[in-house]
Amino acid sequence: MLRVLHIISDTNIGGAGRHLVTFLEHYDRTKLAVWVLCPPASLLLEQCAAAGVETYTSPYLAGDQSFSWHGLAGLFREVSAIIKERRFDIVHTHASFSGRLAARAAGVPRIVYTKHRVDWDAPRGWIKKHSIALLNSLTSHRVIAVSQTVKEDLLLNGVPEEKIALIYNGINVSNFKEQARMGNPKSAIEIGKNRVVGIVARLEPEKGHRYFLEAAAMVLERLEDVLFLVVGAGSLASELAETAQRLGISGRVIFTGYQDNIAQLIAMMDVMVIPSLTEAFGISMIEGMCLAKPCVASAVGGLAEIAGVDGRDAFLVPPGDPGAVAGKVVFLLKNPDVAHAVGQRAAEKVEKRFTARIMADKITDLYYKL
Repeated sequence: MLRVLHIISDTNIGGAGRHLVTFLEHYDRTKLAVWVLCPPASLLLEQCAAAGVETYTSPYLAGDQSFSWHGLAGLFREVSAIIKERRFDIVHTHASFSGRLAARAAGVPRIVYTKHRVDWDAPRGWIKKHSIALLNSLTSHRVIAVSQTVKEDLLLNGVPEEKIALIYNGINVSNFKEQARMGNPKSAIEIGKNRVVGIVARLEPEKGHRYFLEAAAMVLERLEDVLFLVVGAGSLASELAETAQRLGISGRVIFTGYQDNIAQLIAMMDVMVIPSLTEAFGISMIEGMCLAKPCVASAVGGLAEIAGVDGRDAFLVPPGDPGAVAGKVVFLLKNPDVAHAVGQRAAEKVEKRFTARIMADKITDLYYKL
């Protein structure tokens, strides 16, 4: 049995945190013994406990501490002490460069890290590219890319292809479907007989909410019985509410704020839209497809990978094109048989390619091949 320590610097549960929790809930406990090191105020502590995984905490992982010499020295001491106590075979970090350095300094036999995002705005100069390649060669034995898009970004940054393993994110399909059946959010959200088009994403510029609202205004020019559901919180909350007001559609848009009943809310939707300008993978799209919802997604990054051929398992549109989004949404709402067929194929794809068990088994296999 391999002994593995996961190091993650997240205090909130974002993409990396959700990925880790999913792994912790599904890895084979006859093959691995797993611990987690995270900041003391991390929301992951409760999730790890629920998964039955023992945790360590370090204040040197939080915020700017992990990037200071003082923080790095403190992390070195703590990781070394933990490794001496547990004698780990593998340290697996989640984009924590300081964690990888500490593990290397502590003499861990094998180091893995998962790249959860694409550095879209990173310069591609020779110095940066080869500096990153050198640092990755020194601090890791294998790099997991969560999508082909992330893998290509790693290759552009000079990471040798033989060091990269492509392992897609996954979700607990049966659990997500069960959550979707719990309760009835329609009783709390006044839907009536309206059809629902929704988006589930942080309210941040790269998620494309502006184009979702502009598309909503176009849809409402052609169809009256449609409500638009915006699920999530973020820095653009006030601005987006003002945008809906300016477009004259505020009465047809519901901003839910942060919600933890995502599955139930997606279950309410007739069409799900993912209008991101950039996306390394697209967990929310997988969640929508899992519930057999027809998805309209930007043809970027991991979203295009998940969709595959346009119109088969999902519909693709150019990023930043509200007219294209509106056209696909109207088509799906006017053609429920097509929407149903696309949704069913989408659900089948998730079962075959994007389950939590597939992800956890592939990561475990990677450990054993190191």
